[in-house]
Amino acid sequence: MENRVILLVESRIHGDMYVRFGGRQGETYHRNVTRRSLSSLLMLYAEKQGYKLPVYCTFDRVIGLNFQKDKQGNRTPLKDENGEPLPQVSVQKGEKSFPVFITTFTVVDKETKAKIKYDDYKKLSDGEKQRYSVYPKMQVYSVFNVDQTNMKEARPELYAKIEEENQLVKPELNGEGFSFPAVDKMIEDNGWVCPIELQHQDRAYYSILNDKIVMPEKAQFVDGESFVSVLFHEMTHSTGSESRLNRIKPSAFGSEEYAREELVAELGSALVSQRYGISKNVKDESAAYLKSWLNSLKESPDFIKTTLLDVKRASGMIIEQLDKIVQQIENENSVQQNVTERSGESKDSRNFYVSVAYLQNADDTRLLDRLQENGDYDRLLQEAREYDQGDAIDLKYTFKSPIQNRGDNLLDEDDYYAVVCNNSVGGTYDIMRKVPEKEVRNMIERYGLPDNASKDVKEVAKNMVAEQFVEMTAKRMPIFEMDNGDVLQVQYNKETNHLDVGTVTNTGLAVKHSFAYDHSFTLDANLQGTHEQLSEMPEYQYEKADIGDVDNDGIMDEVTRDEKLLAEEVEEEVYCRRGR
Repeated sequence: MENRVILLVESRIHGDMYVRFGGRQGETYHRNVTRRSLSSLLMLYAEKQGYKLPVYCTFDRVIGLNFQKDKQGNRTPLKDENGEPLPQVSVQKGEKSFPVFITTFTVVDKETKAKIKYDDYKKLSDGEKQRYSVYPKMQVYSVFNVDQTNMKEARPELYAKIEEENQLVKPELNGEGFSFPAVDKMIEDNGWVCPIELQHQDRAYYSILNDKIVMPEKAQFVDGESFVSVLFHEMTHSTGSESRLNRIKPSAFGSEEYAREELVAELGSALVSQRYGISKNVKDESAAYLKSWLNSLKESPDFIKTTLLDVKRASGMIIEQLDKIVQQIENENSVQQNVTERSGESKDSRNFYVSVAYLQNADDTRLLDRLQENGDYDRLLQEAREYDQGDAIDLKYTFKSPIQNRGDNLLDEDDYYAVVCNNSVGGTYDIMRKVPEKEVRNMIERYGLPDNASKDVKEVAKNMVAEQFVEMTAKRMPIFEMDNGDVLQVQYNKETNHLDVGTVTNTGLAVKHSFAYDHSFTLDANLQGTHEQLSEMPEYQYEKADIGDVDNDGIMDEVTRDEKLLAEEVEEEVYCRRGR
């Protein structure tokens, strides 16, 4: 393990590795398990080996792709639509696994000995935490990259799906230049933990004494990617100040401490670059010191753990801040888009009719009767406005058409109101306000969908979910990775208003379960609720299985899936399914 890590870092320093994975990856809904970024070692390992996808799995998980389980826990081979067994997915002969670590924390009440979830423990005050004892435990798992399996040949549709979920998000281009709006905004708004000054000079550095970053102007760099990657390097340095991660102290140029900090900065910059799909090469002035530091690394391999932990903390700090700025930019763009849409809204877009007053025999309708008899429909519409009290629209009485009952007669309408008369039931008048579909959608988003909503409104609600689902799948594929290792895909069925869950076949989704969609909750909440219901089913719970001699060391290996451990106690999960 240690020698392999040294080779990975050494390969990075010699400049034959480039960060090309990145962007926002597919997300997994997993109950009570925190989503974490891909381990830095796994990313380096993928680059070193030339794997196309940053996706890893255990041997048992690979074998599990060939089976499905019934409620009794019996496994049966997956079959296609013709009832024929699907081709078997397996690890390629001769491939070697890579070890990853999962650190778990058991939290126990000192008096009652009752256990609580570690996530709940972290939310407690410092005083409340004193009541508990925390016990860390590290486990080692052996994983394979998907490119070490025959999945691409045996199950091309599954491989294509994974490939789609892990597509590289390309940088934004302005003409021939590279642009990262989040970085530009961070510099402009002074949004980093210390000032970033752009000066027309030839040095990029972080000043510990003044706690600031000095960078050459962007135009002085060969390209925008070089500017950003160097900036990430200096930002990594700045995370180590005494007031932050307390990693660095003033040290002599060329010293062991200096070389180690350069390694942290280079690897930290590489991980941040990877996160956003930016190319990264090692700074020439850093390479010599990094190579010399490797000698110390080889003599004291324990430094690997502390160094990579520092890299993770520093890069995580940068990514967290940049993600906030990215989200802020997206929110601002969304608001601007809504303003633009409202300002360009046409009268024809008022295509829904809301009943604001329903006048029957007991009401005084003589004026309306007279205006109708005289054919004075302009005056009729003016009088209709007086019945509108300006209340919020009632989704029970909101329709696509003003004609809802037999005998209804649309007397007249303008851009904002309509009057419907029905003489077959004693002469009734329905005063209707015309509203755009956007107003109907806003009501649904704000207050949910009432059970008595009209059929037309329910159709709008289903359209909204379908649109949200398409938008979601364009960014991240909603996939449930169950405790027993099964991977389930979910789709929204607009016709039945259900979330369909099943496995992917050559002809599409083989539905195994359907769950009614609740429009009173968000799409994310419905997905989370669906996953929770699935997790309660015995067929998707953890099991213990022999996987054979994976490492060819003469010892039979065994994988334990302990639901209580992974669902309640996992804090630090190095293995990641698809990356962030």
